[in-house]
Amino acid sequence: MRQAVHRVAQKYRDQENARTMRRAFEEALARVGARATWEDFLQARRQTGCNVREYFLFHFYERTPEERDTFLTTARRDAMIHYIGDDETINCSAPGNKILFNALFGEFLCREWLNPTTCTDAQFADFIRRHERVMVKPALAGRGEGLRVYHYQGDEEAAALRAELSGDGMLIEEMPRQHPQMDRLNPYCINTVRFCTYTDRDEVHILLAAPRTAKGKSFVDNVAAGGLIMAADLRTGVVTSDGVDEEARFFETHPLTGTRLKGFQIPNWDRALDVVRRAARALYAIPQCRYIGWDLGFLADDRVAVIECNWRQGLLAQVPQGRGYYHELKKLCQKP
Repeated sequence: MRQAVHRVAQKYRDQENARTMRRAFEEALARVGARATWEDFLQARRQTGCNVREYFLFHFYERTPEERDTFLTTARRDAMIHYIGDDETINCSAPGNKILFNALFGEFLCREWLNPTTCTDAQFADFIRRHERVMVKPALAGRGEGLRVYHYQGDEEAAALRAELSGDGMLIEEMPRQHPQMDRLNPYCINTVRFCTYTDRDEVHILLAAPRTAKGKSFVDNVAAGGLIMAADLRTGVVTSDGVDEEARFFETHPLTGTRLKGFQIPNWDRALDVVRRAARALYAIPQCRYIGWDLGFLADDRVAVIECNWRQGLLAQVPQGRGYYHELKKLCQKP
């Protein structure tokens, strides 16, 4: 009897999920105006495990089955993470916890930081006074969520901020000056490059590099927060695509600065490759840290800094590349 009730309940859930997915498909189709059909979506889903958002984001409705098969979807990513034994819970250790990551990998940061929970009011105020402007970050958040900039307004206000942040899993960081070349892209944010890496016992494999920028005057360049992402040549650091946003809209020039994106040269590229390889090799010493997304900043003093690194990284960086890296990653996952 119990098994029969379970089967009926599961059938109802499956039907409800299918109805929800169909509604999401129709809404996206109306918004995008693409030549796509429900039947084609179901075929792409059977092949790649894509959800509705990924079907439209990766332009699967315009691609052949062979082209679709190159893309890493969320379902494929999660299956690979499970297969290689990377963290599936998020935030239990570095790099998911920014405080822990900063404490362990300070050599790659190129900036000062402070934990409000472990310092005094005087130390906290002195830190902000020296830097004048700091970034306030939640230690366990991603996608640019919860970030804010704080300007020094006196020791009393600083003490009030420390009281607000203390014990709440927050940290503050110096906001470094970026390279003048990156200011040409957008001077209001630290324009980072996302490097996707897979590390095994012998080598750090860089699967792609994707420059990012805010579209407007935001200090956050995350695509999820309204930014743009591009493709870069791994050998040279030259941008090879237009910019694309979270709605899969393409931009030839930066909406704010007018800088042409394709052909833009990222500075100190060889140094960036060296930093990401050394950082990925160091992180490999911690269990469950093989498939990682690194966000690197290019600083005014020609240093290259790790701004952040991420487990279970987002998949939008594949879009400006014109193809995915599913098969490359799958092959790498076979090696310990």
